[in-house]
Amino acid sequence: MKKAIKKSNDDNVATALENIDLNEVVQIISEKNDKLGEIQAIESIPFGNKIALYDIKEGENISKYGHIIGKSIKAISKGRLVHVHNVKSNRVDIPEMAKKEIIKQMGIKVG
Repeated sequence: MKKAIKKSNDDNVATALENIDLNEVVQIISEKNDKLGEIQAIESIPFGNKIALYDIKEGENISKYGHIIGKSIKAISKGRLVHVHNVKSNRVDIPEMAKKEIIKQMGIKVG
C-alpha cells in the first residue's frame, strides 16, 4: 500500500511518499510511522505532492507540517491533488503563465 505523511494534527493534507495512482488506497502515517488511517486517491498524486485528507472548502486554509501554506481557490474533494491549480500560496505569488506550464507538465486535469 502506498503511503503519505501527515506531520501535524492540524494538517488537512498529507505528502505522498511515492507516486500514487488513481483509485489507489493510501495509508496515512505520522512522522513516527504510526498508522493514522487510509484514503482513496481520486486522481494521481505524484511523489512529494499533497493529497486532501478531507473535503476542503473554497477559501479554507491549507495546512501542511503544522503551517498554513496557502488558501484554496476552489473546493477540493477528499483524495484530490492539492497544488497550484486549486491553491494560492502564502509564500510565492506564482505567475499565471508559470501555473499553466506546471499544470501542463504534470498533466493535471483542471475542471
